[in-house]
Amino acid sequence: MDFKSLQNRANIFSSVKVLLAVVVLWAYNNKMLSPSIEAVSSMSRSFVVGGVQQNPAYYEPLSLSGVIIFTFLIFMMLARNEIVPAIRSKNFQITSISLTLSSLIISILVIALAVMGDFSPAKGMPFLLIGTPIVLASLLVVDDTEILPLETLSRSNSRIINTVIIFSVFIGMAFNISFLPPIISSEISSFFSIILILMALFVFYQISSESGNPLTHDRRSSTMILIIGLPLIIYLSTRLLFLLHNPDSVTRERWDLSWSFMDMKNTFEINAWPIQPDFPEDTRWQFLFGAILNSARATLLSIILCTILGVIIGVTRLSSNKLASGLATVYVEVFRNMPLAVLLFLVMLQLGETLPMFKDEANIAGWIYYSNQGLFLPRPDTLRIIIALGIVFSLWAWGRYRDRNGIDDSPEALTRKSLIWSMALVACLGILLTGDMSLPNYVKPNPNIPGTWNIEEGSAFEVTKAFMALIIGLTLFTASVVAEIVRGSIQALPRGQVEAAVSLGLSPYQRLRLVILPQALRSMIPLLNSQYMNVWKNSSLAIIVAYSDIFYVIFVMMNNVGKLIPLFLLLLVIYQAGSLLISGIMNFYNARVTRVKI
Repeated sequence: MDFKSLQNRANIFSSVKVLLAVVVLWAYNNKMLSPSIEAVSSMSRSFVVGGVQQNPAYYEPLSLSGVIIFTFLIFMMLARNEIVPAIRSKNFQITSISLTLSSLIISILVIALAVMGDFSPAKGMPFLLIGTPIVLASLLVVDDTEILPLETLSRSNSRIINTVIIFSVFIGMAFNISFLPPIISSEISSFFSIILILMALFVFYQISSESGNPLTHDRRSSTMILIIGLPLIIYLSTRLLFLLHNPDSVTRERWDLSWSFMDMKNTFEINAWPIQPDFPEDTRWQFLFGAILNSARATLLSIILCTILGVIIGVTRLSSNKLASGLATVYVEVFRNMPLAVLLFLVMLQLGETLPMFKDEANIAGWIYYSNQGLFLPRPDTLRIIIALGIVFSLWAWGRYRDRNGIDDSPEALTRKSLIWSMALVACLGILLTGDMSLPNYVKPNPNIPGTWNIEEGSAFEVTKAFMALIIGLTLFTASVVAEIVRGSIQALPRGQVEAAVSLGLSPYQRLRLVILPQALRSMIPLLNSQYMNVWKNSSLAIIVAYSDIFYVIFVMMNNVGKLIPLFLLLLVIYQAGSLLISGIMNFYNARVTRVKI
């Protein structure tokens, strides 16, 4: 087969792909734009009788146009990305953000026209509000082409000309939509679909031609994504507005996003720390805040424990001792392949079987009481806890300051460090155990009934069985994944690094601490970031062990109140905020560990 035949086949195949893309885009655009146009028409129709609005879906033109247009404007500003580079530039000029300013002016003008103009709800208002995002997208398309910018004009002047022409044509069509051809006035979604497809094909041709500099190419790619996503953005914004003002009273009540019910008194009790909500005096907000603290402390403790256990097991897997490495491998394969929900259930069941029964009154020297109901520990004075933590932090900070010019891991230095830390921990333990300390106050109102013993409220620090089960389950499960991350990161290091450490006479502990782990951190931290966020999200399975976390409390509120959508949105925001916080902390630490940028 000659070259010409191959080229013809390639051209035919490319034409078929383009045709298929056009068909898909046509169906997608109409699927998204048709209900959006109907929703705008319904929400812009006013029907007032006796001074009362009879259309429950009605929005004021200012609110309706503002939400739809400014929602897309935000996405457009993100796609063009003019503001941040212009601010960071040393020579800031207003012309560097002229396209963003033009889009903002157009948006304000359209909103003013929607408020003051007399546009029909059947055709005029849908054409104006759905067409404005398309006009803004067309400005991006024209901005990266050679259309209209004359050689004698500057780029900013050509932008002004393009904007004025496109906006004038669009406003003229909006005011005279009744006199336009039926393809425009009666089939608005089809007309806009054709415009979007032509814009997408034009930008695709420009990208394929690879004309322009790399910055222009990146802008065209962003514009292409924005054009494809435009119908979906419009659909989501109009659909959310329509749901909030839905004509159906049941749907409208279900999507009522007011959280006034959270100001009411809570109807159930939870076990929380360090803030214990007062039942039934406190509001649902205070109970939710207590549940957030419960999830946060369980997540934080699980992250610390799974990191320690995961590093130990990951290093053990690389040990030359076959028994140790084999046991570590068995641990990883067992817990990594076990569903977390099943693991939590088994841990909770095992704690219930292993711990003594509630009636057995088990204790250790009257200081610690334990049963299948929980663990009761002495409660030290708050000031003494702060002093002990201050000692530990000061010792850690002093060690970091001392090692700023180099780490001394000689046998003598390790012995000295171990002695200092041992003395500090003994001192902290002495501070906690001496002075005013509340011991668990064991009471038994009726000695003849075995099951009536109890610990006086406030006399001990209680660790519930549900909390212990959640911590154990999350730690065992996540540590197996952390161990694989540690093992893979260590094995990814060049063998010459380890051999150089051996040639310097470093001990195995010194090689691990000074050479292996510091270099492995560069590849470990991004993966550990994902696992730490998984710990936060996996804590939602605490409902299996009946631990009062965020999901458990909101789930009970859903059953009591019935406000499913507002509570689910609240749950989504809380988990997103926690994940972003963990990611931000880990990214900050990652930026300090690795300075390499691309």
